[in-house]
Amino acid sequence: MILLLAGTTEARNLADHLCEAGIKALVRMPEEAPPLEGVIAGEEVTAVIDASPACSDLTAESFALCEARGLPYLRFERASLRSRPGDMWQAVSDPIALAALIPEAARVTCSEPRLRDQIAEGLPGRELSVLAGKVLSDQPTDWLVVFGTESHRELLEAARERSINVAFLTCPPPSGATRREHLLDALEWAESHAMASGDMM
Repeated sequence: MILLLAGTTEARNLADHLCEAGIKALVRMPEEAPPLEGVIAGEEVTAVIDASPACSDLTAESFALCEARGLPYLRFERASLRSRPGDMWQAVSDPIALAALIPEAARVTCSEPRLRDQIAEGLPGRELSVLAGKVLSDQPTDWLVVFGTESHRELLEAARERSINVAFLTCPPPSGATRREHLLDALEWAESHAMASGDMM
């Protein structure tokens, strides 16, 4: 059975396609209580697709568990955006690295509520607010902290129009991890492993 680590739109779409393709899959949300190691051992998992939110602790944990057990692992996430003329983006690999980039007393807006505490801890002395949705408000903002995926295209365009600096969180997958950015590619990977392990319904 393929274990799909969910919590994103990509995971929801892939879960639908796995079902339509007749592939046995177990969907696990990030907030579910059972330890991941116990789920993998107890549910006869033969492969893991990690489509959890970017910068999630689940990515490192699930990859390490798969390596230890010799299970196939795939990191599935949206393709990263590429900058355009006028963009003021600075790539940052994790929230802790923001302090070296964003000056003190800067007014910072974060697009990810779940990362607020991490960002606040790394940015003492900065005024920090979190977006209520996917639209940049009219409040004064010096820096926008955002994941660089297609879902934030409109937000980044608004930042460019207002000449707002952007800290572009990349959160690369673990070294050696297989990664796919497109739904059909992830589905093809799942089908090949499901067929090899007899996980087709």
